[in-house]
Amino acid sequence: MTREGRLLSTYMGLTTSVTGFLQPFVPIYLLESGLTKSQIGLVAGSGAAMAFLVQPILGKLSDRFDTRRPFVAAVAIIAAIAYLSFPFLRGAPAFLFAVALGFNATLYMQGVSGVLVGRLALKGKGGATYAAYRVWGSVAYVFVALAVGLILKPEGGHGRNPLNLVFEIGPLIFFAIAGLAYWLPDPRRPVQLDEDPGHQKATLHPNLKRFLAVDFLYIVSLYGATNFISIFMLHLGGRGLFLSCVFLPGVIVETMVMRYSGELSDRYGRRPVLAVSYVLLPFRLLIYSVALNPWWVLGAQSLHGFNYGIVGAVAIAFVNDQADHRTRGALQAKLALVTAAAGATGPALMGMVADHYGLPTMFVVAAALALVAAIVFLLFVDESNDHAKGTGFPFLDRALYPFRLENHLTRRTQR
Repeated sequence: MTREGRLLSTYMGLTTSVTGFLQPFVPIYLLESGLTKSQIGLVAGSGAAMAFLVQPILGKLSDRFDTRRPFVAAVAIIAAIAYLSFPFLRGAPAFLFAVALGFNATLYMQGVSGVLVGRLALKGKGGATYAAYRVWGSVAYVFVALAVGLILKPEGGHGRNPLNLVFEIGPLIFFAIAGLAYWLPDPRRPVQLDEDPGHQKATLHPNLKRFLAVDFLYIVSLYGATNFISIFMLHLGGRGLFLSCVFLPGVIVETMVMRYSGELSDRYGRRPVLAVSYVLLPFRLLIYSVALNPWWVLGAQSLHGFNYGIVGAVAIAFVNDQADHRTRGALQAKLALVTAAAGATGPALMGMVADHYGLPTMFVVAAALALVAAIVFLLFVDESNDHAKGTGFPFLDRALYPFRLENHLTRRTQR
């Protein structure tokens, strides 16, 4: 791996590692601070709602000045301050503001990864390149999650005071990210560009619009439910390492799946690989609805590796397929915006369902939404990677490709 690759891997490792303490313990901390599930959903969605304003501005500024380092350093410090303030906060409004700041900072830092990979990757190889770097984020997540679990001890994690330590130590990782920003491989866009001049504006291709629409529904179901998994684990009697490691099985599987999902999407197409993730999600969410103990949750959570392990890498590549050096930041910001909209809608919706009907019913509702997303994806989203060779099995390619007029015209043009 080159020096640039090592630096980018370290950056992606650090930006992903923070979710090792944020993902399991922010919802539990809010619950222990007296918030209802509906309030927790609104607080979780607050950052996503703020992203409608913040993320497009950050994306456009990054493209305009053609640099990301100072922005990364600034938002990393903001995130550190936001999460370090947790032990001093009281009430939903205070947490809402802190979570909104921290979420947006983290969202931007992770979006920068897609832009930098797009600059460094060869055309048509973005999936494998992104996955090769991003897999180190999963490894770092494992170390942080285990460390937090050991700090809390086997029976820890119940009550606000024991959790304060998590938010006194964990946010220090953001300061490391701010320091690393100075060395980030952030090459300037080429002076001579060979992209289609018509792509100089960050316009959305119809197929990209359809993908972003179905991605919204997918994320509403996935992360709307995910926001309450650690609370569900707490209700089933999980403590200490159970809470810290509730997402660990999915991350471990993710490290294996992500590396190959990117490579396979480069070779056979983004669409067939994404289809696996979309079809699997409804079944996974239904498993939670019938879980009887913490071990069931851990088993179902291992399937997350086939959800984020695929979508986490291939969705980035899907967008990069339809961007050039001038528009990559803006289009990745649009993907972040869709993620933000879904992130605002999902937790708020699922929180209301959980408050009124219980967590098992909430997982059933999420599964129904995921099923709709899978059907729409299979029927209406086309391939984005022009370099893909297909699966090699004509009947399977036909089954995985929508029969619409525009597809036949595209095939005829390619011939």
